[in-house]
Amino acid sequence: MKRIFNLCFAVALLPAWASGQADRLSEPSSPLSYLRWMQTSLPEAPEWTAWQAKTGELPPDFSRLPKSNLLPDPLRFLDGSPVGSAPEDWARRRSEIKQLFERYVTGVFPPKPRISGVATLDEAQGDRHVVRHVRVEFDAPRGKGSVRIRLVIPEGEAGERFPVMVSPSLAGWGAAALRRGYLHAGYAGNDFMDDAAPLKDLYPDYDFATLPRRAWLAQLVVDYLLTLPQVDAERIAINGYSRDGKMALMAAAFDERIAAVVAGSTGVGGVVPWRFAGERGGGEGIETTTRSFPTWFSPRLRYFSGREDRLPVDANLLLALVAPRAALLEWGYNDQVANGWAMEQACLSAKKVYERLGQPEQIGLLAVPGFHGSNDVEASFDFLDGRFGRTSKAWGNRFVFPWDYSRWLSASGEKVDLNRYPLCDASLPLATSQAEWMAKALALRGAVRWMLGDAPPTLAQEPLPFMRGVRPLPGVTEVAKGNVGNPGQLAPDVPAWVIATGGASYGWREPERSAVASRRIRFGDVVGDLFYPVGTPAGKKLPTVVWLHGFHYPLGYMWVYRRDLHPILALTKAGYAVLAYDQSGFGTRWSEVAPFYDRFPRWSRMGKMVEDLREAVSALQRDTLVDAAQVGVYGFAMGGALGLYAAALDERISCVVTIAGFTPMRTDVAQAGMSGMTRYSHLYGLIPRLGLFAGSEPRLPYDYDELLALIAPRPVLVVQPQRDRDADPAEVRAAVRRAQEVYALAGATKNVALLEPDDYGRLTDATQDSAVGWMKRHLGAPAAAPAPPQR
Repeated sequence: MKRIFNLCFAVALLPAWASGQADRLSEPSSPLSYLRWMQTSLPEAPEWTAWQAKTGELPPDFSRLPKSNLLPDPLRFLDGSPVGSAPEDWARRRSEIKQLFERYVTGVFPPKPRISGVATLDEAQGDRHVVRHVRVEFDAPRGKGSVRIRLVIPEGEAGERFPVMVSPSLAGWGAAALRRGYLHAGYAGNDFMDDAAPLKDLYPDYDFATLPRRAWLAQLVVDYLLTLPQVDAERIAINGYSRDGKMALMAAAFDERIAAVVAGSTGVGGVVPWRFAGERGGGEGIETTTRSFPTWFSPRLRYFSGREDRLPVDANLLLALVAPRAALLEWGYNDQVANGWAMEQACLSAKKVYERLGQPEQIGLLAVPGFHGSNDVEASFDFLDGRFGRTSKAWGNRFVFPWDYSRWLSASGEKVDLNRYPLCDASLPLATSQAEWMAKALALRGAVRWMLGDAPPTLAQEPLPFMRGVRPLPGVTEVAKGNVGNPGQLAPDVPAWVIATGGASYGWREPERSAVASRRIRFGDVVGDLFYPVGTPAGKKLPTVVWLHGFHYPLGYMWVYRRDLHPILALTKAGYAVLAYDQSGFGTRWSEVAPFYDRFPRWSRMGKMVEDLREAVSALQRDTLVDAAQVGVYGFAMGGALGLYAAALDERISCVVTIAGFTPMRTDVAQAGMSGMTRYSHLYGLIPRLGLFAGSEPRLPYDYDELLALIAPRPVLVVQPQRDRDADPAEVRAAVRRAQEVYALAGATKNVALLEPDDYGRLTDATQDSAVGWMKRHLGAPAAAPAPPQR
């Protein structure tokens, strides 16, 4: 179901049935109706569909599960009661977390069997080491199971015991482990050699999924290792990367004999929380993972597609199960599978348990340059050496996305007298006359500018006299800022790497990708890419759209695991030129986060983004390809909010589309479970001054209804999915209605519209088609893009 409203002059004219039906959609639906929605609205997942038909299992009753977009607290039980300080209290919480994972994520594990036999397959002497292949056998309810292990045993003194590194492949980290004085045990527990595959049939009464089966098999590897005289039983570590990293973390979480885990770029289901990933994060999420890799996790996990706020567990709790043992979390700065900010949030949450258990130094972070595949094995052993007492050198955790609201508050000295801010009465209109609104708008813009912070002065961007008329050399392309990736990866340029390697999995599909050209432009201290239809005649000026991305930490304006057409291609297909660039702190600009508030304690990162967008509009208006009077913005999630802030302050922005971009702040209180208004201040660190109103949200000097009204009479489309866990659709609708009253005063009633797809917070082809169609009616009249060249 999809509805678009051109809101009428009076609220009473909005059909009552539409409002009531939309409100019901925003509430947890019955399990059966939710299943029907899944079957008609989510992409096909044949394996999951077959499982559901076979078992008849319905979705959980979401109303019985706690709702929170923030990470579940490891030190609170599912019922909300606190975990006491006694050791047995954490033991009970740990048991509860394990049971919840087995229920919703991993499936149920069978009891661990005893080893029934060990066969030595071969043995060879190497340079000061022995390589031995063995097969460890065990009895299962439906037959005999086994696991192949390759041991690399260093030479040592009589009775010497070595720390152990376990890898989920026979070769694994064997060479590095030998260099560093570790015994290495690689076992057949990966996609290319999987001795866990028969477990499904050997244990038919247990529903543990593929990755959990491989993690379970690691227990038998540990059992065997404990029989070897060369093994130091107190210093056994396991590693894994990508999907194997998820597995390694599960193995360490469920087997307390594993003393350390190195979890490399695990993505979701490992160290990246489901709540902070998915479509809003521009990466993989529950829907895409359970569809693309249907056997990795329990099929029940798919029920939480778009309902991650109701999932009782998340990555931070998996990490907490490892405490107080050592855990190293590794990722690449532009790792399309990882999400460094989300991983750091999981680390901070789990660290509360490490601190409770007196071992805060046992959890470590390691960020390295590059995309997925970036890995520093030697540094990982450095971390383990410290945890295993083999070196006295301290390991320092360097957060890439550090943010502490309390620290900012103390350093900045910011404070407000809340009594100076009256309570908002939402029953009153924003204004009753155009003159009243004009006066109020002046004060509101002042309040918005204050909230965004004290921007430093800027220098006008003008070419130096001796550079006027100088053109770039033919064939020379300016390279975006950022870090050089690992050797063997295509380029340090994130967009070029995505376009060249990603294809359909990045929404960069044919034939649209062959119908677009691009060139680099610079504005302020930002480098962006201006895309336009291939074959655009010289001298033709195009209406232009600025694409404003969401919380896409690794890839900036690109996204991954999205087969829906990328907005850049959708907009150029419609005949627009499109400017895309990474927002401050995202993609190639990740390094701008850490020093920002030390340099500008009274500004805000959102203020910096608004400034960048203002500079971008200025650059576009000077560009020979752009119709200076027709520049709009098209934003998703964070980008949707940014577009509203910028357009409220810059009248040159002639049209706005905001998709899943906001929920009214005055009603976004902690109890609502949507992250709270403080998501902007305490969580993301985007607008710190908002945090001064925490607990007094009704006293905020402005809200999104007023931001929308400040854009009047320019056209605005608000797209608010009805199942968006990060917003209250009824409150969004009320905000649009209030803004519409101001549009009516300007005689522009039809210039504000609300699109409410029956969906969660994502940007599908269907929603995008509607949004782009609306934009074509309100931003210029772009000619159809030329046909793509024949291939």
